[in-house]
Amino acid sequence: MKFAFHVSPNLQSPNSTQKIMRELTIGLLVVFAASDIYYFVQYGAGVGLQALLLLACSLITTFVCEAIFAKVKKKDIKSFLSHSFGWVTSIILVMMCPITITPYAVIIATVFAIVFGRLVFGGFGYNIYNPAAVGRAVIFASFSGATTRIISGATPTAQLSSLFNWLPGTEAALDAYLNTVGGWGGLAMGFYPGAIGETMSVLILLVGAYLIWRNVIDWRVPVFYLGTIFVMGMVIAALTGIEAWHGIPAILWYPLLQVLTGGVIFGAVFMLTDPVTMPTVPSGRIFYAICAAAITVLIRVKGNLPEGCMYSILIMNTFTPMIELALDAPQLKQMKKAWTMIACAAVFALCVAFYGSTNKPQRAVPEELKSAYVMETAADHTVSALDKEAL
Repeated sequence: MKFAFHVSPNLQSPNSTQKIMRELTIGLLVVFAASDIYYFVQYGAGVGLQALLLLACSLITTFVCEAIFAKVKKKDIKSFLSHSFGWVTSIILVMMCPITITPYAVIIATVFAIVFGRLVFGGFGYNIYNPAAVGRAVIFASFSGATTRIISGATPTAQLSSLFNWLPGTEAALDAYLNTVGGWGGLAMGFYPGAIGETMSVLILLVGAYLIWRNVIDWRVPVFYLGTIFVMGMVIAALTGIEAWHGIPAILWYPLLQVLTGGVIFGAVFMLTDPVTMPTVPSGRIFYAICAAAITVLIRVKGNLPEGCMYSILIMNTFTPMIELALDAPQLKQMKKAWTMIACAAVFALCVAFYGSTNKPQRAVPEELKSAYVMETAADHTVSALDKEAL
């Protein structure tokens, strides 16, 4: 006789996998649509259609790879495709790419994301690494030069990294940088070229809040990830002695700059919260998020890469099984271990912040931005003089 045994009490979540993935897909498409509308309006139909072409190439590649896999495994293709949710990986991957990337680079990256990031492990639910991050890493490592000429110039993230080493140290230096993105408002709203879906910080946060309310993602991961980056930014600003910006202390504007620039908000909402590759224990997720934030800032301020979010996700994906194993204990012992691990992660983040503060701030306006900054400053002075004459 076969017995079925379940430890009480038993809780059943109202959210099914289909429902979670459906709402996540809608959230991603909202951000993608808003970004594509910006490119249509700002740069014309050709650039807007480029984003749609990249998404179509990635989706078609995903469905072809998964259909072949289902055929080899002798599974029903339609059923496999509907339960594999490969389109979520495709959308995230395309949104992580700049608008200037070529379609063939996206196709190859999608093959790596789906085949080597998911299918070789057995498909959805068995993968170790975030498949979209795997695909983006392939593009970054092998196809960084595979770009079109539809938009020229470095992205704001690349400028902040290469020209300022992530530390604009004076009011003039920060103004020169903000001038390239339309000020703080443009930086927050995403009205500048960059990765297709990563720039619109305010919209991503709003979508993230909705997904948290709908219990699609765990609030702990984005809150502790972004919160740790903010606190680390405050420590770096305090220790490096960078100047205030128009009366706003550096311990306020600099951490905000760290959070709003690059893909950390997108990564916090849509990638770190991947239920397959993050720890299942809530306290483990806090440890996971804090460590990912520390690695992100470390790569930014001390590495040779302009952005650290993607690699921090892949690194912490590697440690997820170890985190699960460390917290596999009775509840009281688990909580003691969890608090110890979280405290160690916080100390690690502070050490990284202290290490990052050894960098020297860029106090001069870089030559690459000086001409535009001087013209902008001169225009402001002219307007001020005309206002005084009018009075």
